[in-house]
Amino acid sequence: MAAFSSQLFELLKSHVLVNSHLAHIEASDCKTLSALISDKTNHTVSETTLKRIYGFAFSKFKPSLFTIDVLSNYCGYNGWEDFCEQQDKQSSKTNHKNADWDSLSHKASKITNFTLQALKNKSGIPFNQSIKREFLDKHFDDFLKGEYAATVFTAPPGYGKTLALCHWVDEKLTHNATSGSNDIILFFSSSALMNVLISGKDFNDWLLALLGYTLEEDIISLLDTNKRKEGNFYLVIDGLDEHMFKNNWFQLLLDQLMDIFSFYQSHKWFKMVLTMRSANWINNRHILDHEHPKWFTGTITDQLSNSNVPLFNLQEIKDLCLKINPEMQTQIPADVANSFNHPLYFQFYYKQYKDNFSLNNIDHTSIYDLISNFILGKVYQGHYASEKTLLLKGLIENMDFKKREYDVDKLKVNSLFNQYSQAYKELLSIGFLKETNTSNDSQFNTYVQFANSNFLELAIAHKLLQDNNNLFDANLISIINHLFLNNELKIAIVKWCVMHAIKNGQQENFSLLSKTDLNPKEKSELIIFLGDLLNKAHSSSNHAMAAYFKQDCNDGLFYYFLGLELINPDYKKTLQTLLKFELADNKKVMVYTSLAITASLQLDMASFEGHLIKLNSFSPDNYQEFIFSPLDCLTSVYYFFKYGIIKKDFFIKITRFYFNPPKQTKDLNHMQSANELIYLLAGYALLICQKPQKMLRYIQALQKVHTKPLAEASGYTFFLKILTADSYFSLGKVKEFKVIHDNISEMFKTKENAFTAYMKLAFYSLKIKKAILSNEYNTIPGYLKYLNQASDKSGNKFSKIFAVNLLIHQPAIVEQDPALYKQLAYNNSKLLRECGLSPEIFSKQDLVN
Repeated sequence: MAAFSSQLFELLKSHVLVNSHLAHIEASDCKTLSALISDKTNHTVSETTLKRIYGFAFSKFKPSLFTIDVLSNYCGYNGWEDFCEQQDKQSSKTNHKNADWDSLSHKASKITNFTLQALKNKSGIPFNQSIKREFLDKHFDDFLKGEYAATVFTAPPGYGKTLALCHWVDEKLTHNATSGSNDIILFFSSSALMNVLISGKDFNDWLLALLGYTLEEDIISLLDTNKRKEGNFYLVIDGLDEHMFKNNWFQLLLDQLMDIFSFYQSHKWFKMVLTMRSANWINNRHILDHEHPKWFTGTITDQLSNSNVPLFNLQEIKDLCLKINPEMQTQIPADVANSFNHPLYFQFYYKQYKDNFSLNNIDHTSIYDLISNFILGKVYQGHYASEKTLLLKGLIENMDFKKREYDVDKLKVNSLFNQYSQAYKELLSIGFLKETNTSNDSQFNTYVQFANSNFLELAIAHKLLQDNNNLFDANLISIINHLFLNNELKIAIVKWCVMHAIKNGQQENFSLLSKTDLNPKEKSELIIFLGDLLNKAHSSSNHAMAAYFKQDCNDGLFYYFLGLELINPDYKKTLQTLLKFELADNKKVMVYTSLAITASLQLDMASFEGHLIKLNSFSPDNYQEFIFSPLDCLTSVYYFFKYGIIKKDFFIKITRFYFNPPKQTKDLNHMQSANELIYLLAGYALLICQKPQKMLRYIQALQKVHTKPLAEASGYTFFLKILTADSYFSLGKVKEFKVIHDNISEMFKTKENAFTAYMKLAFYSLKIKKAILSNEYNTIPGYLKYLNQASDKSGNKFSKIFAVNLLIHQPAIVEQDPALYKQLAYNNSKLLRECGLSPEIFSKQDLVN
């Protein structure tokens, strides 16, 4: 019986297609092909088996002898042995003296087309709906301009290396056919190379035999200058990754590959192209002699992952969306682009919504849902699920969260890998874990890492929940606060725990979130995430969630949603989610107050007016528990914006307040965040009066109202400082202003990532005032740039207009930079008119923010 030969089996597969009159095969053709084989041979090769053979389904094993005998019969042979003998006879008759570039091109194209078709069929997004990547063309242009013989595309799994390469090969083949180019492309996937090692052959010998040459010949002798046409020979190998191979086979393959590189690298026509995972490149680049001048590695776009394959840019996301659904709207928000710039996550999303693809289903929970579903199927279900769980638990137990050490020394946990070897191999194979060797001549350093931060955060959250009996409770919050103090992983871990809670009916404990130690930006992020999560839950058919919304929102959770610092373009949607609860009237007042504040800051006067109408519909009794009526505050702001009228009766109430401030009562303690929001609202309304001394007395009175010291890092404390600094600026008290400015600047220097977009906007407005007081007008354009960016992210046009009005009323701006003044004045007038406001109202006021 003839031994199994991978190259002869590939040839048999192509004969099967020829006999079936199929130029290319699709997954849907396998059913028809099965019927054709049955009709001709009276034997059955199932549709599923054919899908495995042609790469549409995963297969760990080579086909059975019965299958290859039937396929041989179908092609007119007496069986596999007869097929092999006939091919040997045909090969021996080949006249190698007549071998030339054209014959090599013909043989290589058969192999390349098969590889290309198999990889296209495995694409997560149908190949005809995918896009080519611009970076690849740039990479190849640079590669071919130089005297290079080899290049590599290296990136973590899921970056789209294979698909990008397939587009290049496909385009190259089309160009060869239409332009008469003499380039030859021999394209393999790593699975084909595995068969080389199984057969025990040398890779170079196998390569020559596959192309139809005897082992005594080689490409150089066959393709001498007289026979070789102008053109390059591309040896392209996709997915050259260690996890695909057994034991030391991978190292053996690399050695043989380097023999080929060394042998042919001096010939300009030889070009070797590899793709591999970045961890695999880091671990083995020394074997590949990557510092050799003939190697081209391109531009490393991500130093952390050592990748030269970039994520999608915004234009590529737009192009891909339109390729999938030409009728889809192309307006894609920046935050959506940032979430789906990872090709793997985009692919997950496509699979979930492929029947009606659009980005309308995306919110701040989408990425978490997609990753969760992927990990559920690949890690926590299927083969070795228990072993994978125990292995991951052991890895996490060997991390030091306080020192931010998430890479685990392989030597310390080697017993884990011995105990759960199959689980470890699978986690490496699916790209959930990676192994990185950074050893040098004095020390062995091999670390096991999670493939990306999303996988790490999810695994940590699962481990913490497992250790806490899968309960989202006060103990879990306490553990997270302790282990992840000022840690960038905390917010994502909390989100994963929140998702667990809502999926397991523990949403009643969401009031505990107020006990989580989060900075303002993290809290804002969690609030938006939680709003989207609750909105999805409300739309679901879950009876428990329906009952949850048919009650008042828990005080601890409700008041956690309130805060001036939280305002951004997504905050409105989150507030509207709260209205889906059966809220008490006083809570509804706070929701509509927050919506009205958001509309006023966005200068959305129509919405502002609508929310005021809603607030006016509530009984006066609903405002009795507030020290200041939010309706009065907002009405004063609205009248000034709309008509330029200052409602003095409201400001008289503020005067009474600071001369006789009330004492805080226990009944009001539970709604501290609501009171703080209204205090700030009253303070910003007070700006209209343009009486800084009045503002300072008001802020001093607030200090007496609070029974406990204010948290230094809270949004409320921050905005009180801003209001105080504004008053000192108006009074020309430079020394007092500078104290607050320096305090906030130092905080920004060390904790910039804790600032929300609105806080950054207020900070850069403060920097502009400092520049005016210090006559540092040359710094103002730079601060304006950052102020505009913060305004766009927060959606806050109100504060931006106040800052710009301040500048255009500065004589020094007009004198020193007339062009800047004209641009500011024009933009300011244009923005006000777009919002339906009169520029004259603002020009009459010496406004500050």
